[in-house]
Amino acid sequence: MKTARKPTDAPQRIAPFALTVNIDIDPLVEVVRRHVRLTPEATRLIKGELAQLFQNPSIRGSTRRPTAAQAESTDDAVLTTQEAADLVSVSRPYIVARIEAGDIPLHQQVGNQRRVLRSAVLAWYRKEQTRRRMALGQLGTELDAEIFAG
Repeated sequence: MKTARKPTDAPQRIAPFALTVNIDIDPLVEVVRRHVRLTPEATRLIKGELAQLFQNPSIRGSTRRPTAAQAESTDDAVLTTQEAADLVSVSRPYIVARIEAGDIPLHQQVGNQRRVLRSAVLAWYRKEQTRRRMALGQLGTELDAEIFAG
């Protein structure tokens, strides 16, 4: 007589990244410092930006694309600053600073709470990613020229 086997709860394994790159940011900052006088605060901000660029957030995400109807209904959702920050993986104070600077248009203010449109946050994020990639490309070109110049 055959007995049925109990199903086991095997832990799901996550595949490791195919490529891991470790980059020392300090030499990159030194190249910038040769061209521009940097304050300690600016140095800290540049190091933070470079660290975020090298995390390569464009790899994350789903390969499923929403239908046109889904995209239309969710693009103009009104978000709190925390929801906007979670959407693009930054801090809430950073989103507030971007709103104050005018980078992300304020949709509505309820008391001291700010609301923004999802489409505006995503448009700002795409533009910011493009700006960062261009800056990184230019920095890489200058670094190559400096390293291999002679």
